[in-house]
Amino acid sequence: MRRLALMPALVAGLLSMPTHTIVAQADVVHQTLPAEVRRDVVDRWNRPVALRASDRVDIAAGNEVQGDVAVQHGPLLIEGHVAGSVLAVNSDVELAPTARIDGDLIVVGGEVDGLESAHVNGATRVYHEPLAYREEGDRIVLVEDEGAPGESFWHRLERRRESSSFDLRVVQAGPYNRVEGLPINLGPSVFRRTTWGGIRVDAGAVVRTADFGSNTTGNNLRTEIRFGTTHGIGIGGQLLDVVEPVEDWQLSNLEVALASFLVRRDYRDYYRRHGARGFVTLYGARNLNLTASYGAERWSSVSARDPFTLFNGDRPWRPNPLTDDGVFHVFAATFAVDTRNDPFDPWAGWYVDADVEHGRGTIETPAPTGGLLPSFVAGDQTQYNRGFLDIRRYNRLSPDEQVNLRVVLGGWLGGDQLPLERRLSVDGPGALPGFDFRSPRAGADVGTCNDSPPSPGRPAACDRIALAQLEVRGDLRLDVMSWLPDWPLHNHGPHGDAYWVLFADGGRGWDVGTPDGVLTYGSSSLPPLSTFRTDLGLGIDFGGLGLYAAKSISTPAEPVNFFVRLRHRF
Repeated sequence: MRRLALMPALVAGLLSMPTHTIVAQADVVHQTLPAEVRRDVVDRWNRPVALRASDRVDIAAGNEVQGDVAVQHGPLLIEGHVAGSVLAVNSDVELAPTARIDGDLIVVGGEVDGLESAHVNGATRVYHEPLAYREEGDRIVLVEDEGAPGESFWHRLERRRESSSFDLRVVQAGPYNRVEGLPINLGPSVFRRTTWGGIRVDAGAVVRTADFGSNTTGNNLRTEIRFGTTHGIGIGGQLLDVVEPVEDWQLSNLEVALASFLVRRDYRDYYRRHGARGFVTLYGARNLNLTASYGAERWSSVSARDPFTLFNGDRPWRPNPLTDDGVFHVFAATFAVDTRNDPFDPWAGWYVDADVEHGRGTIETPAPTGGLLPSFVAGDQTQYNRGFLDIRRYNRLSPDEQVNLRVVLGGWLGGDQLPLERRLSVDGPGALPGFDFRSPRAGADVGTCNDSPPSPGRPAACDRIALAQLEVRGDLRLDVMSWLPDWPLHNHGPHGDAYWVLFADGGRGWDVGTPDGVLTYGSSSLPPLSTFRTDLGLGIDFGGLGLYAAKSISTPAEPVNFFVRLRHRF
């Protein structure tokens, strides 16, 4: 059997989680009122709704409201049907057995009675802490007070930080890794609201704890001017000298950092970006983000160092693969939609993350490619088009069960071949956990597109990838973490904090070119599904901390892999 990937991260994972008070009772999740929830409540109230009131509201049996309901002060009595969501601000809610709510039920500063016999299709969240706000006509505006009684020190500190126009930050700039050690961002953050919008300036020196030679210190200076308050346009720029991962979509920063620091296992590859970029952002829609940017940057290879790790200090790090070094001009557009009921513990909704990039540049030092062909030659001029699409759908089958689907497609769209900084892979616990990450394999590797002999470090080398992930989750009705009232974030279930998970994954990578039926296929063709790697697995998710086992189906000789995730799989 394989070693238990990330298992020593359990204790550190407990200690590193943000503190939000959560207690599971009946069908209600009781939580404190963090900043993102306050903003979401105000945004929901200020939207157009079918019914809005500032005192008692009764929706009688047989009556139907076609849309959302928003009530403050209340109370709110529902005996009939709400064909939308319900928001109660500083108000109690009473549900009759005949009550039916098609969307979410969100109660701030109040209680819910009768939930066990009513029917709520979406998520139910109850926050005891009242919302501090002032009214401006039909709208409400947050009041950044000093905090409600019983609010934690960290929440009060967060409130003061948000309401301040100047802040000195000492924060982690990225996950602990084998190239930088711990990158620390030190510098001021200035934000000033105006009648027409706002101005933000973030100036940070990136200090690397590993021996990085003459480049121990980098920088990340970002500024943005926004025109508009609730909606509008933002224009900004950035000067940067940072180390970034080639791929960051498979595992979270926390998981990568803990695996690196504790067990000397780095699940990413890195390169250096040094240059400037400008961007334009359209904002206003609650679940929508659209950004266009242009940058002129120098990309260069970085080597693995020898940062401290708690265990396995005598084991060498996997080499950090060399990349195609040069100066690149990059045009990019990103688009994101998030309609999930809860980003930390989603039970319903869509998540879509897409980006398209056009790059052109001059290759100064090409990376050795081992068995990969073709390769760049020093002095080559290159232009490429690349895209990436991550689509997730969450479906609630019953109050206790859900089925979730994820599809990831990405890679070459046209032009010259992709530099190694923009290639992809489907390898390891974040994609196909039935196959160990970057393990030696004879012949062509459809997970990373390395051929024999492989390039040093087995880099992500695929022109294109396709991945599908399916999982079914159900509530075990166990309350095993009740001794930790702050465990963790939003992840206590309605009947407990433990879920069973069954999952299946399928995917592979390939190159674009003259077809060889193994690693290379035509630009308009998809490899046969019979060539895809597949696996099956099961696990238990304790409110975001998951213990899993996965077994390869397409390669029966692969042993069972055991692994730990510090978030839901997706």
